Amino acid sequence: MDESENKTWTDISGTEDSASRSGMPVSKQLMVLVGVLAIMFVVGGASAYLAHDKKTPDQQEVVPAYVAERPNVDADRTRFSDIDLLAESALVMDVRSGEILYEKEPDTRRPLASITKLMTALVAKEIVDEGAVIPITAAALEQSGDNHLRAGERFSYKKLSDLMLLVSSNDGAYALSSAAGALLDPDTPETAFVKAMNVRARELGLSFTTFRNPTGLDISESEAGAYGTAREVAKLASYILANYPDLLESTTRSEAVIGNEAGEVHAVYNTNLVVDEMAKVIGSKTGYTTLAGGNLVTAFDVGLDRPMVAVVLGSSYQGRFSDMVKLVQATLNEINNPNQ
Repeated sequence: MDESENKTWTDISGTEDSASRSGMPVSKQLMVLVGVLAIMFVVGGASAYLAHDKKTPDQQEVVPAYVAERPNVDADRTRFSDIDLLAESALVMDVRSGEILYEKEPDTRRPLASITKLMTALVAKEIVDEGAVIPITAAALEQSGDNHLRAGERFSYKKLSDLMLLVSSNDGAYALSSAAGALLDPDTPETAFVKAMNVRARELGLSFTTFRNPTGLDISESEAGAYGTAREVAKLASYILANYPDLLESTTRSEAVIGNEAGEVHAVYNTNLVVDEMAKVIGSKTGYTTLAGGNLVTAFDVGLDRPMVAVVLGSSYQGRFSDMVKLVQATLNEINNPNQ
């Protein structure tokens, strides 16, 4: 949350009448006035500094993001050599070449939170027929979080997948995984789907990634719903971009209106709060739980169809956004000003 402070300025100059009644020469009055102003400046400046210094990372203003209309990145902007992130793990990867432009503890396993839904969307995409209609069940609505879905609502597979990724809907993830899992094992659909998620992870070479549920919600105070590394999250996002780019299309918008089969609509908003502030975003997914902290993966194009994937794990709720903006800015600066 950004904080603002209303300051009331007090007129300390006095009036002509009060000055004349004081009996003090005007020159001396001016010297006293200058001294008072100097003291106020020093004390006020120190107070402002201390107040700012006491703010938590979540209270700091988000770093201004790169603007698409400004193709040249300023040379004095953040570069990888001096980048400072709150995140415990981070990585920037060139999707086409696999080159790693930046990494910070990229192979440390951490809770994934709702980044899990990337695998949920991928497995559902590969199991469910495009024309399928998915019901919202009472069991789905028992999941943490409320996106104003109702039991009995029915969505096309694509619209429910879009809603799940855009607003990070746990209800939607459960409903989608349950319907897809029923095609694998009608008796234990949820278990079957999570097993399919882990099988798919092994097939993609994500050996340090494991899933316990389709939402990424923490299972307990000490057990997360999914674990993975920044490097493997980047690989998963890159695979989706290469094979099913339409899967992430909804996540490039800040908001959308998604209708169910009855013609009723839901206005939904992207959980990536800086999606509109970054240039040429081609996909993103947020994640946040108590155990995971703030997570974010963003795919963006640096020009001439050169996609990059940046991953932030273990930041704070707000810090993941400022961390990501720093990574995107540094990437653009490195690409556009390689010799500076």
